[in-house]
Amino acid sequence: MIKQINVRQLRKGMFICGTDRKWIEIPFFRRKFLITSDKEINTLREYCEFVVIDTAKGVDVINQPENQKTIEQPDAEASVDCDSSKQSDEDNVYRKTYEQSQTVLSEVLNDVRLGRCVDNPKVRGVVQELTVNIVKDSHTMIGLIQSKDKNDTLARKSVNVCILALAFGKHIGIPKDKMYELGLGALLHDIGMVKIPGRILLKKQPLMPAERSIMEKHTEYGLAILAKTQEIPVNVLKIVHSHHERMVGKGYPQKLQGKEIGLLVRMVTIVSVYEALTRQRFYTETLSPVAALRYLYTSGKTIFDAHLVEKFIQTLGIYPSGCVVELNTGELGIVVNVNPEDRLRPTLRMVTNAQKQLLSQERVIDLADSINKGIEIIKTLEMDNPIIELFMKLHEQTKSGANETVKPNKL
Repeated sequence: MIKQINVRQLRKGMFICGTDRKWIEIPFFRRKFLITSDKEINTLREYCEFVVIDTAKGVDVINQPENQKTIEQPDAEASVDCDSSKQSDEDNVYRKTYEQSQTVLSEVLNDVRLGRCVDNPKVRGVVQELTVNIVKDSHTMIGLIQSKDKNDTLARKSVNVCILALAFGKHIGIPKDKMYELGLGALLHDIGMVKIPGRILLKKQPLMPAERSIMEKHTEYGLAILAKTQEIPVNVLKIVHSHHERMVGKGYPQKLQGKEIGLLVRMVTIVSVYEALTRQRFYTETLSPVAALRYLYTSGKTIFDAHLVEKFIQTLGIYPSGCVVELNTGELGIVVNVNPEDRLRPTLRMVTNAQKQLLSQERVIDLADSINKGIEIIKTLEMDNPIIELFMKLHEQTKSGANETVKPNKL
């Protein structure tokens, strides 16, 4: 039986199958587990108010005398279902906003293609709706743009960049008025692309020098389009015109350098490149979020603002403590400490060998240590991955048989 209980009722042997917090907010790397220690109980009490237990897989709450009995939820299963339904409804609202934003922007871009001005109220509404959702739950919104979709449209790309930019702005705490300028600039950053011929936009082979020169004119086209639109903030115009500038002056169209490139421009530059690298496109390979961040990070000060890249990595929460990762050696490990100087190289508690066999004795490695420079994280495992659930069962068996000789188990 599934029931929700107060953390004060926790005891060893209970099987946890849910909490009132997101998994990323608590220091457990799995959603479901059997309580085997007082430390786990104390940790749950520190982070949570309520948890959900499965009495079919673990012990129930202790029966108390009638006059001392703890008041339970009137219908615990219904409560859990209600919570799940509520979360599902919220996710649907976020997805609906994401899809409607693309639809509205598509209409605006089609009008521009026909020579009309940008519909300011429409784009303002898109930015405002996205901002509201980002403030509520930026991680869910970012998750939407990471879904696989070969619908490689300018509208989708632009909405994706807007979401990433707003999440970025939220993380570093820029003022509310600047958030609007950042979001609008990100949404319209590539509006000049509507003037680029399809034969160039859709070309699968590398562009010839003459074709690249035409492509690079989209920043000038974008500025000209917005010049005909009233009430466009100056910072938005700068984002549209300068988001291809680079820190060492090798960008276009003005070859600006360093702080000559405004803060909001530098932010959109980073998120637009990240979005392009991670989006499914028919003409190039799609990078994983980790690989894309590695590119941004290793580019250093030559292309991007290195300090802002670090802040953007923090925004995405790459490799949060508790996530399970696979190394290029084949081993699995759990992130136990994030290195603030290099977030792509965390400290790991290794749990399997290269053959995916559970280690009889855990070990910790710091990827930032020079002796581990050849070891790379190649992917993260989803928390509902069956291999993690199986690992946890084997891990509990190993702990319960700690006084016996335990042979590694193959996952």
